[in-house]
Amino acid sequence: MARCPECAGKMTYNPNTKSMVCNSCGLSLTRHELDSYWRKIKDQNLSDLDEVQKKRNRRKDWLEWYSKSKDEK
Repeated sequence: MARCPECAGKMTYNPNTKSMVCNSCGLSLTRHELDSYWRKIKDQNLSDLDEVQKKRNRRKDWLEWYSKSKDEK
């Protein structure tokens, strides 16, 4: 079952328009557009996760440096 990328509502296929229509918000997309939309969202989320991981690594490096003795710095 397809989910709406805007509101996460259930989408049903409308054979007259040959598109998927959200039952909640009314968004109408072809199957190709829907797949592209979800791919774009997934790629954006992956890039956001990369940024979060970079921040964690930077903080970890700083904490390791900070916890060293004065002589080791």
